[in-house]
Amino acid sequence: MGNHFKFIVVRGFVEIMQLKDQTAVVTGGGKGIGKSICLALAKEGANIIPAARTESDIEKTKREVEEIGTQSMAVKTDVTKEEDVKNLVSKSIDTFGGIDIFVNNAGVGLRKPFIETSLDEFEKVIEVNLKGVFLGMKHALPHMQYNNSGKIINISSGAGKSGIPELSVYSASKFGVIGLTESTAREVGSNVQIYAVCPGGVDTDMYRSMFSGRPHLKPDDVAKKVVELCMPSTNIPSGSSVEIYR
Repeated sequence: MGNHFKFIVVRGFVEIMQLKDQTAVVTGGGKGIGKSICLALAKEGANIIPAARTESDIEKTKREVEEIGTQSMAVKTDVTKEEDVKNLVSKSIDTFGGIDIFVNNAGVGLRKPFIETSLDEFEKVIEVNLKGVFLGMKHALPHMQYNNSGKIINISSGAGKSGIPELSVYSASKFGVIGLTESTAREVGSNVQIYAVCPGGVDTDMYRSMFSGRPHLKPDDVAKKVVELCMPSTNIPSGSSVEIYR
């Protein structure tokens, strides 16, 4: 833990790994945006714990992180189950000595007219997208507050800033993520920074399952912003909702 730098000489240039010896947990870390975040943080020297329900996906992310040169541990996790999230946090602390960064990225999508949306569909989206973020924050925060440092990054959406037709439940869940972020950031003060990242359409399996065509943003674009927020030098105020559209 802590803000340690590692210097590597690459072709005559000095590369600074600003997150060396830090530990990052990333939910939904097996593919898409979550996997890109894992790899981007690893390139800055962080140890990575990818978490998701599909074990084969997070094991693949783990191997790719280790190929970069940092340590990794995959933890099978359903973010809607409190015992799973508690296990994820405790395993991460036991293995790496702490958690410096916690990225709540796991999410599901639903594109459907509001009047046709069933209660089961509503509950599934809210369970993953909002309850999952709540549980991640709830169990990571006490550790970070005890150590007077840490970063929590919650992946919201542009649909969490402005309601979009046929995305009513998805939008509601992502608006909720922003509310949790802003309120909790004001409660905990400045030692632990909490952010919401709000990208527009991102070229992922989830996006392609709901829309035709390809959006402008790639998962790496979101990962780049997450890394920026995790840097010791970031001057973006805690509680901010950071939008990404290009």
